Amino acid sequence: MTPKQKKVFDFITTYQERHGYAPSQQEIARGCGFESLGTVQHYLKLLERDGFLSRRWNGRRSIELNKPAQAVAAGMELPFVGIVAAGRPIEAFQQAEVVEVPSAMAGTGNVVYEVRGDSMIDQGIMDGDYVTVHSQPTAENGQTVIAELNGSITIKRFVRKGNSIELHPANPTMTPIMVQESDEFHIRGILVGSMRFYKKWKGK
Repeated sequence: MTPKQKKVFDFITTYQERHGYAPSQQEIARGCGFESLGTVQHYLKLLERDGFLSRRWNGRRSIELNKPAQAVAAGMELPFVGIVAAGRPIEAFQQAEVVEVPSAMAGTGNVVYEVRGDSMIDQGIMDGDYVTVHSQPTAENGQTVIAELNGSITIKRFVRKGNSIELHPANPTMTPIMVQESDEFHIRGILVGSMRFYKKWKGK
Protein backbone atom coordinates (compact mmCIF):
# COMPACT_ATOMS: atom_id res chain seq x y z
CA MET A 1 0.00 0.00 0.00
CA THR A 2 1.39 3.38 -1.00
CA PRO A 3 1.33 6.37 1.39
CA LYS A 4 -1.59 8.01 -0.45
CA GLN A 5 -3.59 4.78 -0.42
CA LYS A 6 -2.89 4.37 3.29
CA LYS A 7 -3.99 7.98 3.90
CA VAL A 8 -7.38 7.17 2.39
CA PHE A 9 -7.60 3.83 4.20
CA ASP A 10 -6.70 5.43 7.56
CA PHE A 11 -9.25 8.23 7.08
CA ILE A 12 -12.01 5.70 6.35
CA THR A 13 -10.98 3.62 9.36
CA THR A 14 -10.92 6.60 11.75
CA TYR A 15 -14.19 8.00 10.42
CA GLN A 16 -15.94 4.65 10.78
CA GLU A 17 -14.67 4.21 14.34
CA ARG A 18 -15.97 7.67 15.31
CA HIS A 19 -19.33 7.61 13.56
CA GLY A 20 -20.22 3.94 13.26
CA TYR A 21 -20.58 4.09 9.49
CA ALA A 22 -18.36 4.73 6.48
CA PRO A 23 -17.70 8.20 5.02
CA SER A 24 -19.09 9.34 1.70
CA GLN A 25 -16.76 10.08 -1.20
CA GLN A 26 -17.27 13.83 -0.62
CA GLU A 27 -16.19 13.42 3.01
CA ILE A 28 -13.13 11.42 1.96
CA ALA A 29 -12.18 14.16 -0.53
CA ARG A 30 -12.46 16.86 2.17
CA GLY A 31 -10.70 14.77 4.81
CA CYS A 32 -7.78 13.82 2.57
CA GLY A 33 -7.44 17.15 0.80
CA PHE A 34 -8.36 15.89 -2.67
CA GLU A 35 -9.73 18.33 -5.22
CA SER A 36 -12.03 15.93 -7.07
CA LEU A 37 -14.18 12.88 -6.51
CA GLY A 38 -12.32 11.25 -9.39
CA THR A 39 -9.21 11.12 -7.23
CA VAL A 40 -11.18 9.49 -4.41
CA GLN A 41 -12.65 6.94 -6.81
CA HIS A 42 -9.16 6.17 -8.14
CA TYR A 43 -7.83 5.27 -4.69
CA LEU A 44 -10.97 3.39 -3.69
CA LYS A 45 -10.63 1.22 -6.81
CA LEU A 46 -6.99 0.46 -5.95
CA LEU A 47 -7.87 -0.42 -2.35
CA GLU A 48 -10.75 -2.59 -3.50
CA ARG A 49 -8.61 -4.30 -6.14
CA ASP A 50 -6.01 -5.21 -3.50
CA GLY A 51 -8.62 -6.53 -1.08
CA PHE A 52 -8.44 -3.81 1.58
CA LEU A 53 -12.10 -2.85 1.23
CA SER A 54 -15.36 -3.79 -0.49
CA ARG A 55 -18.08 -1.57 -1.92
CA ARG A 56 -21.78 -1.97 -2.62
CA TRP A 57 -22.62 -0.29 -5.87
CA ASN A 58 -26.05 1.02 -4.83
CA GLY A 59 -25.24 2.77 -1.57
CA ARG A 60 -23.95 6.26 -0.66
CA ARG A 61 -22.00 4.92 2.32
CA SER A 62 -21.16 1.56 0.79
CA ILE A 63 -17.54 1.05 1.91
CA GLU A 64 -16.71 -1.98 4.06
CA LEU A 65 -13.15 -2.43 5.38
CA ASN A 66 -11.64 -5.88 4.99
CA LYS A 67 -8.38 -5.43 6.92
CA PRO A 68 -7.61 -3.69 10.20
CA ALA A 69 -5.56 -0.51 9.97
CA GLN A 70 -2.71 -1.94 12.04
CA ALA A 71 -2.23 -4.70 9.46
CA VAL A 72 -1.63 -2.24 6.63
CA ALA A 73 1.93 -1.15 5.91
CA ALA A 74 2.60 1.99 3.90
CA GLY A 75 5.14 2.24 1.14
CA MET A 76 7.73 4.96 0.72
CA GLU A 77 8.64 7.62 -1.79
CA LEU A 78 11.86 7.28 -3.80
CA PRO A 79 13.47 9.72 -6.25
CA PHE A 80 12.36 9.23 -9.84
CA VAL A 81 15.56 9.61 -11.86
CA GLY A 82 14.15 9.33 -15.37
CA ILE A 83 13.75 6.97 -18.30
CA VAL A 84 15.97 3.96 -19.00
CA ALA A 85 16.04 2.08 -22.29
CA ALA A 86 15.16 -1.59 -22.54
CA GLY A 87 16.57 -1.73 -26.04
CA ARG A 88 19.27 0.50 -27.47
CA PRO A 89 20.62 3.01 -24.93
CA ILE A 90 18.92 6.40 -24.76
CA GLU A 91 20.30 9.74 -23.64
CA ALA A 92 20.65 10.07 -19.88
CA PHE A 93 18.77 12.79 -18.01
CA GLN A 94 17.58 13.66 -14.53
CA GLN A 95 13.97 14.34 -13.53
CA ALA A 96 13.06 15.76 -10.12
CA GLU A 97 10.03 13.75 -9.06
CA VAL A 98 9.20 10.93 -6.68
CA VAL A 99 7.45 7.59 -7.05
CA GLU A 100 5.64 5.72 -4.30
CA VAL A 101 6.96 2.17 -3.93
CA PRO A 102 6.22 -0.78 -1.63
CA SER A 103 8.24 -0.70 1.57
CA ALA A 104 10.06 -3.87 0.52
CA MET A 105 11.64 -1.95 -2.37
CA ALA A 106 12.64 1.07 -0.29
CA GLY A 107 16.13 1.56 1.04
CA THR A 108 18.97 4.04 1.34
CA GLY A 109 20.38 4.80 -2.07
CA ASN A 110 17.43 3.37 -3.99
CA VAL A 111 15.95 5.29 -6.93
CA VAL A 112 13.33 4.65 -9.60
CA TYR A 113 13.51 4.58 -13.40
CA GLU A 114 10.77 4.18 -15.99
CA VAL A 115 11.51 1.50 -18.61
CA ARG A 116 11.06 2.12 -22.32
CA GLY A 117 11.38 -0.83 -24.68
CA ASP A 118 11.03 -4.60 -24.58
CA SER A 119 14.56 -5.99 -24.30
CA MET A 120 13.92 -7.33 -20.77
CA ILE A 121 10.50 -8.95 -21.29
CA ASP A 122 11.71 -12.48 -20.46
CA GLN A 123 12.64 -11.11 -17.02
CA GLY A 124 9.11 -9.78 -16.60
CA ILE A 125 10.11 -6.14 -17.19
CA MET A 126 7.77 -4.59 -19.75
CA ASP A 127 7.64 -1.30 -21.60
CA GLY A 128 6.23 1.32 -19.21
CA ASP A 129 7.17 -0.53 -16.03
CA TYR A 130 9.04 1.18 -13.21
CA VAL A 131 12.19 -0.38 -11.77
CA THR A 132 13.68 0.25 -8.35
CA VAL A 133 17.46 0.36 -8.46
CA HIS A 134 20.07 0.43 -5.70
CA SER A 135 22.66 3.02 -6.70
CA GLN A 136 26.19 1.59 -6.73
CA PRO A 137 29.11 1.58 -9.18
CA THR A 138 29.77 -2.19 -9.23
CA ALA A 139 27.85 -5.37 -10.03
CA GLU A 140 28.36 -9.09 -9.85
CA ASN A 141 28.36 -11.24 -12.95
CA GLY A 142 24.76 -11.95 -14.02
CA GLN A 143 23.09 -9.11 -12.11
CA THR A 144 20.64 -6.81 -13.89
CA VAL A 145 22.03 -3.29 -13.95
CA ILE A 146 21.35 0.24 -15.05
CA ALA A 147 24.43 1.06 -17.10
CA GLU A 148 25.60 4.30 -18.66
CA LEU A 149 27.38 3.85 -21.99
CA ASN A 150 28.81 6.86 -23.82
CA GLY A 151 26.33 9.20 -22.15
CA SER A 152 23.26 7.00 -22.66
CA ILE A 153 21.62 4.61 -20.22
CA THR A 154 20.16 1.14 -20.57
CA ILE A 155 18.92 -1.74 -18.41
CA LYS A 156 20.58 -5.06 -19.14
CA ARG A 157 22.14 -8.12 -17.51
CA PHE A 158 25.81 -7.50 -16.68
CA VAL A 159 28.13 -10.21 -18.03
CA ARG A 160 31.91 -10.12 -17.62
CA LYS A 161 34.00 -12.48 -19.75
CA GLY A 162 37.65 -12.18 -18.84
CA ASN A 163 38.53 -8.54 -19.45
CA SER A 164 35.48 -7.84 -21.61
CA ILE A 165 32.01 -6.66 -20.60
CA GLU A 166 28.73 -7.51 -22.32
CA LEU A 167 25.24 -6.16 -21.65
CA HIS A 168 22.72 -8.92 -22.31
CA PRO A 169 19.01 -8.40 -23.06
CA ALA A 170 16.32 -10.76 -21.76
CA ASN A 171 14.76 -11.08 -25.19
CA PRO A 172 15.86 -13.80 -27.63
CA THR A 173 15.26 -11.53 -30.63
CA MET A 174 17.94 -9.06 -29.50
CA THR A 175 21.72 -9.27 -29.39
CA PRO A 176 24.06 -8.29 -26.51
CA ILE A 177 25.84 -4.95 -26.44
CA MET A 178 29.62 -5.35 -26.41
CA VAL A 179 31.39 -2.69 -24.36
CA GLN A 180 34.56 -1.56 -26.13
CA GLU A 181 37.75 -0.40 -24.42
CA SER A 182 37.27 3.06 -25.93
CA ASP A 183 33.72 3.36 -24.54
CA GLU A 184 32.84 5.50 -21.55
CA PHE A 185 31.08 2.98 -19.36
CA HIS A 186 29.97 2.80 -15.76
CA ILE A 187 27.27 1.13 -13.70
CA ARG A 188 24.65 3.34 -12.08
CA GLY A 189 23.04 0.63 -9.96
CA ILE A 190 21.60 -2.86 -9.68
CA LEU A 191 17.97 -3.92 -10.00
CA VAL A 192 15.94 -4.31 -6.79
CA GLY A 193 12.50 -4.94 -8.28
CA SER A 194 9.96 -3.83 -10.88
CA MET A 195 6.49 -2.31 -10.59
CA ARG A 196 3.56 -1.77 -12.91
CA PHE A 197 1.31 1.23 -12.31
CA TYR A 198 -1.86 2.43 -13.96
CA LYS A 199 -1.06 6.07 -13.34
CA LYS A 200 2.06 8.20 -13.19
CA TRP A 201 3.05 10.13 -10.10
CA LYS A 202 2.76 12.50 -8.36
CA GLY A 203 -0.84 11.55 -8.49
CA LYS A 204 -3.90 13.69 -8.06
